[in-house]
Amino acid sequence: MTPAKGFAEMKDSGIDTIGKIPTHWSLCRLRFLCKIMTGNQDTQNAVGDGIYPFYVRSPKIERANSYTFDGESILMAGDGAGAGKVFHHAFGKYAIHQRVYCFYDFNNIVPRYFYYFISNQFSLEIDKGSAKSTVASVRLPMLHNFVLCLPTTKEQTSIATYLDTQCAKIDEIIAQAKSSIEDYRQWKASIIYEAITKGLDQNIELKDSGIEWIGEIPADWAIIRIKNLLTEINDRSGTGLEQPLSMSQSLGVVPSSMIAVANPATSYIGAKIVQPNDLVFNKLKAHLGVFAVSSFRGLVSPDYAVYRANERVDPKFLEYLFKTPNCIQEFKKYITGVGAGLSRLYTNDLFNIKVALPVVSVQRHIVEYLNDFCSQADALIYEKQSLIDDLEAYKNSLIYEVVTGKRRVEDTDQVTIAILSPEILRYRKALLMLRVLDLLGTGVRGRIQLQKCMFAAECLLNMPFHTQFIRYEHGPYDPDLLNIEEIINAKGWYTVLKGSPVSYQKGKQFEEGLREYMDTFSDIDQKLEKIVDFLRPMKTSQAERVATLLAAWNDFIIDGVSHPTDKEIIGEVVTNWTPNKANPQYSTWQDTLYKMREHRFVPKGSGVHTLQKEA
Repeated sequence: MTPAKGFAEMKDSGIDTIGKIPTHWSLCRLRFLCKIMTGNQDTQNAVGDGIYPFYVRSPKIERANSYTFDGESILMAGDGAGAGKVFHHAFGKYAIHQRVYCFYDFNNIVPRYFYYFISNQFSLEIDKGSAKSTVASVRLPMLHNFVLCLPTTKEQTSIATYLDTQCAKIDEIIAQAKSSIEDYRQWKASIIYEAITKGLDQNIELKDSGIEWIGEIPADWAIIRIKNLLTEINDRSGTGLEQPLSMSQSLGVVPSSMIAVANPATSYIGAKIVQPNDLVFNKLKAHLGVFAVSSFRGLVSPDYAVYRANERVDPKFLEYLFKTPNCIQEFKKYITGVGAGLSRLYTNDLFNIKVALPVVSVQRHIVEYLNDFCSQADALIYEKQSLIDDLEAYKNSLIYEVVTGKRRVEDTDQVTIAILSPEILRYRKALLMLRVLDLLGTGVRGRIQLQKCMFAAECLLNMPFHTQFIRYEHGPYDPDLLNIEEIINAKGWYTVLKGSPVSYQKGKQFEEGLREYMDTFSDIDQKLEKIVDFLRPMKTSQAERVATLLAAWNDFIIDGVSHPTDKEIIGEVVTNWTPNKANPQYSTWQDTLYKMREHRFVPKGSGVHTLQKEA
């Protein structure tokens, strides 16, 4: 990414968190820029279908039947976990919580610029000066004395407009990544449930289990009450010297040293002893599926239940089963008590529940399969979450650079989210592949035809993928093609069927994927259709020639030769591609170029120069 161009002359602001600012900018304390008030509503004023928006101390906006304020303001949570970190830009009539600050009646500062500056910088003030007895709290003097950078009002408006545009782009990518995470989680849950209740053999004979939440099961599986599989263990530590263990919903049972434990016990005498392969269960969180098989020997809370499996069941099989949404719904029928910390699932009620089981050898095979599958699914989720974290950090950095004058808003071309988001580009390339396969129809002739259409689309439509195509015997080739296929396979858009040639069958989620494609690429769809219409009826060898000539021609333009001659293009292909390209007659290449020009298959030098295939 090209370094951003800042202002020519900068000065020291005297504030560590701001650093240098443009020389012509000034600094001003917040109390001179607006008025401040707090709301007059409490959480109990929230009404599900209320007339007015109700701004509380969290990002979620509630509803209320009365309003506190009428006009434009910036709102900030004043205490709790969101203190100084949750902001809203509000208009019209709305209710405000009594511990939410309202900034209004702005003087010499554009409200939207004020929003970006304070939402980006005030959390740093919280970290160094808030009252933190039990929760973070913002006091009025902190707000009065908070210092803001003050460009001219014209610059403030430009900054706000610029950040609105750029942040919207980043937020769109973040939203898509979050949606993908949810899709992956649902996919993971469905695979686990199918494997844990139906097995891995899709052709096996099924029978009715007689249990509503399980449904049909393989004919050779048995129905067994949990009491016939588990024994509750109540071994207690007399010394409290064993390794302390903690239960994490994401990590399972792990040494307490691995995670941050709130209010750790001062003594572990009387804690329950856990052995490896014991199933540990937080009875207060059965509704959340907080079960885990321990890999460690150590101590857990005396409030937890510890169960040991007999020879009829693999405890990990039960862990997978107990965490399925259907099983959790069954648990909820037996939970007693009301409210957080009061409801629990007792052992007798747990033991009374029936489950479906294959023989232990089959259980272990299913567990091995699910361990491997979940590892892959979790890796995909982790990648998406890492992308979100990177984009959130980048967005925060971008706002900081702009509101403190490190980056001038004229340099909008330097914000290239595509460079920062290769995973998003790969996902969008998968959307493009979905549409290309759709346009090719049922007669698609394997990967070669698909690859040529994908290359032509990227080259002619100036797609932002920056794919490094390689000069292969069959024309320009994307080494990442198989990974893109994995995405359309995993998303359920298409099933990739192995064979010679490879074929593609529409999946159950094809229509959903097509809608997402249209939302993303509707502006280029008609042009893409013309590209595929040109290539679809061609023999594979003809499509190869078109794509190869297109790539060589495009490379010339990238190299600065804007109008290469036919002789130059064909000479590059025949001489510098791969040896097989010397075989067709010169007239065959020239006829292909003629047809390409006739159908406006003319490149503009977009994308990346092709590379020679390694020997």
